[in-house]
Amino acid sequence: MPPTQIKHSFPSFAAWYAGKSALVTGATSGIGREMARLLIRYGARVVFCGREETALKSLDEELKTQSTIPPEGFCVDLSQPDSLKSFIHKIRQKYTIDILVNNAGLGYMGDFCNMPEKMLLSLQDVNMAAVVRLCHAFSSDMKERPGTGILNVGSVASFFPTPGSALYGATKHFILGFTDALHQEMAPFQVHVSGVYPGKTASRFLERATEGRLKVWEKSSRPEDVARLGLQGLMKNKIRTIPGLDNQIKVLMASVLPVSFTLRKMAARHPRQ
Repeated sequence: MPPTQIKHSFPSFAAWYAGKSALVTGATSGIGREMARLLIRYGARVVFCGREETALKSLDEELKTQSTIPPEGFCVDLSQPDSLKSFIHKIRQKYTIDILVNNAGLGYMGDFCNMPEKMLLSLQDVNMAAVVRLCHAFSSDMKERPGTGILNVGSVASFFPTPGSALYGATKHFILGFTDALHQEMAPFQVHVSGVYPGKTASRFLERATEGRLKVWEKSSRPEDVARLGLQGLMKNKIRTIPGLDNQIKVLMASVLPVSFTLRKMAARHPRQ
């Protein structure tokens, strides 16, 4: 059954997503929620997950009004390996995933040595292990279907050290290296692999991570803009998409300035805890 025709002015790249099945993690707020909204409006079947049942239900009800292709939401804690394994099994049994959007992530601000062990483990599990396992679960099948794709959401923190949020920054460095390499591995099969690396983006993730401590985060991008640019980058099979000229300049400067200088500047922005 074809998707409902929604009266919106869509960018030309939107047609690439029509008829595809997309899985979006971390879809209950921010960039992930906007990814799910855009994908269903572009004509994709959207499967999504998050940890907050109320937010999942709200998004599910909203998306159902946008298309005759029913969405489906799953309440999953990606920091729990067994829950993730069960979730992957359910999705593989029911859907053939054409588009994987790894958006789910945790953040933490404070000195590494003061980081609670539970958060230390959860942050690694969600920001790295879950991304790896989801990519591994669906990439093999994608190799048999040219025109499929994987979009990993990183951060401008992927490009420079982040004292005051050392482990978070390290997980985003991982996303950068992993995504770049996977892009090249999947290229012969015409499977798109792209990373989107936003800067400050208004979301509940940002509120939880900073707890209102950083003035530097006050001016932030709109999640809908980041989502649109990320999906556009995936369609074009761009290796890296960095939304915003200011963020592009930051990344460029970090690549040419001495690491010691960047470290001092970053440390000055993060109050000691």
